[in-house]
Amino acid sequence: MKVIILKDIKDVGKKFDVKNVSDGYARNFLFPQNLAKIATEETVRNLEAQKAATLKEDEKIKSELIALAKNLESKEFEFKVKTGEKGEVFGSVAKNDIGAQINADTNADLREYLKDIEIELERPIKKLGEHRVEVNLGKGIRTSLKIKVISL
Repeated sequence: MKVIILKDIKDVGKKFDVKNVSDGYARNFLFPQNLAKIATEETVRNLEAQKAATLKEDEKIKSELIALAKNLESKEFEFKVKTGEKGEVFGSVAKNDIGAQINADTNADLREYLKDIEIELERPIKKLGEHRVEVNLGKGIRTSLKIKVISL
């Protein structure tokens, strides 16, 4: 049976691919989970239009993410943590803290696409001073953030 894949499926195909699969696999797995639909002439024509619209939207998002990456790279994010009398740090700056700052600094249109953001931080930052953190914004866009940890 010829089907149009609606979502990426490992070992089957990517979104918008037209694939031949067994009838049982399509009826029992793909169709009930809305992972595919039957490929008719009309649905294939609609697929091409939808594919073009999606590619155009992806390009727009990618250009916005590139602009965001440049904007984030030029900024300095400041985090305040409690410290003791001898300068020992009681708090830390974790991935979710950095993610929250990025979200607060981003316009509402892009926030939906930043759900899959990957902040490359092995462990929370527990030292005062400036630090560099690599961030993958998605769609192949990476940037480096300047994090400044200061005492309260």
